[in-house]
Amino acid sequence: MLRLRLSHCAILAILAVISPRLVEACGGFFCSTQPMNQLSERILFVDRGDSVTTHVQIQYSGSAADFAWILPVPSVPQLAVSHNEVFQQLQFATQPFFFLEWAADGACGDVFPPFFRTLEEDAATTGAEVDVVAEQRVGPYDTVVLSSDDADAIVTWLVDNGYQLGDLGRDLLQPYVDGGFFFIALRLAPDRELGDLQPISLSYAADTPGIPIQLTAVATAPDLGVTAWILSAARAVPTNYLHVQINEALIDWFNGGFNYDDVVRAAVDAASEGQAFVTDYAGPSKIMEGRFPTDSYDTSALARIDDAARFLDAALRQGLPRDAQMQALLRRHMPMPEAARIDGVLEVVFGGDRQAYEQAETEGFLASLAERAFYNDLAAFRPWLTDWSFDPVALAQDLERVVVEPLRATQRLFSTHPYLTRLYTTLSAEEMTVDPMFDVNPDLPDVSNQRTALAHWECEGFDPENIDFTELVLVVTLGDGRQVRSRPFADGPWPLARETDIPAASLVERLNTSGPPVLVQRLTAITDDTTPTSLPTEFGLHLNYPNPFNAATVIPFTVPAAAGAAMVSVTIHDLLGQRVRTLLRAVRSPGRQQVIWDGRGDDGSNLASGVYLIRLEAGTNRFSQKILYIQ
Repeated sequence: MLRLRLSHCAILAILAVISPRLVEACGGFFCSTQPMNQLSERILFVDRGDSVTTHVQIQYSGSAADFAWILPVPSVPQLAVSHNEVFQQLQFATQPFFFLEWAADGACGDVFPPFFRTLEEDAATTGAEVDVVAEQRVGPYDTVVLSSDDADAIVTWLVDNGYQLGDLGRDLLQPYVDGGFFFIALRLAPDRELGDLQPISLSYAADTPGIPIQLTAVATAPDLGVTAWILSAARAVPTNYLHVQINEALIDWFNGGFNYDDVVRAAVDAASEGQAFVTDYAGPSKIMEGRFPTDSYDTSALARIDDAARFLDAALRQGLPRDAQMQALLRRHMPMPEAARIDGVLEVVFGGDRQAYEQAETEGFLASLAERAFYNDLAAFRPWLTDWSFDPVALAQDLERVVVEPLRATQRLFSTHPYLTRLYTTLSAEEMTVDPMFDVNPDLPDVSNQRTALAHWECEGFDPENIDFTELVLVVTLGDGRQVRSRPFADGPWPLARETDIPAASLVERLNTSGPPVLVQRLTAITDDTTPTSLPTEFGLHLNYPNPFNAATVIPFTVPAAAGAAMVSVTIHDLLGQRVRTLLRAVRSPGRQQVIWDGRGDDGSNLASGVYLIRLEAGTNRFSQKILYIQ
């Protein structure tokens, strides 16, 4: 018999035939866990004026044994765990979105609709030069708080106690030692794995928040993205970094602003030493309202379910996050038995085809394939689970401690602090010479994360029977009146991106703790008018971005000034007209609004790939449009 070596793609094609469940939309906890920003620092500060709480997302690749994390703080902190879902929802809610308001210009405005392409041993006795202020287990971490007036002593203590410091040494620690800082050191506890990594929360006495970016310089990628969210009483500003406004003529509006990071990178480089931030969002913290459905979490009900498949189904219906932390908990409390891993996977996934099974093992993806199939459809593996059980009470208790409690605590923060600012920059190692500090300025205006421009097609010589898409000219009119013309279906980047002499920053300015911005440099002819744009004159449902989508899509809509506060509903329907998800049913004020759909139904499970309908209803106004979901 002729035996062929199958490629990875060929095996997946076979699996699609022999195991339909593998190509269905993933409705379980073992789906993609790809982070939105792989090379980034993401931090949430809660600024109370005399104290600061910092939530830090920890991203790491390597072995669990080598993981170590060191952070200086100005006073002895209180430690707790946070959750990755906090940063996921902050990212969704405050990410800048660039969408075009299209003018229906008769001849071609209706024919060419806008198109968008689709982010060991415990610490023991100390030397005389190092004071161990505190030691405790916090979530998956063993933590220690150190103090010393000698940077070498700190380094020696950490190395002697098994911390892997890499290039972190005396020179980087010395400025913090001189400033009287304490040092938090944490590592994964011996009984935890990399999937258990979760953000850490630190509360400490301080007048203002800041990022100890100098320590990041030892192991950073070029142009590292740094995002700081600040919950406070008013708009937050960088006090020792400059502030820039980007040149929106460089934004690729037709593709939803996918080059935003590139524009920001070039814009902040225009500032002194490349040390500047842009403001992505500044406004009410109620933008996070309803982001954490903690009211639906009921771990006491889960604790009463002793059937593993029904337990996971119930957890999905409650909307518990589907991330690496959840997966680590399931591996610990519901370990996959050997019979299911071998015989069960052979039958359930490969339909008894041992050759395909062995080829998947050779290709190196059998383990992940088996794990996904097992945890996402436990009922299919019942014949191999006769002597297998789990402790629902212990798992429910861990879910309450690791997932539910941190999310509820974070939700309370957004409820009690009225204002949220998102600041963003990119920094390379040579630019990480000053730790950015932040304060508030109550005199500055809000900044919307929804950026709009007018658009229309130029249709001179238009022949609907013979269309050359590469010759279509798109005209984008920016808020300051400038127009950018492009041929978006032709090859090449957004037109101005090719012009190296076009500045990426419009303004470089300094923001103080009161008063208006102080101009440092004007680079383009941007308007100084900071008054809000006029309110919409009619209800509208605008094109979602991105479309098609597979993780989440933003659905913009407008509420006119004349309507005042209006009851608005936004729902998702399948092509049979059945409602599958209610995204919004609430009163909304006049202005440009948005909701986000993550591809899930009302029960929390992922829907199948396909075309769906978005419907907006407000009084007698009804709008609908198609949306393509690709899982």
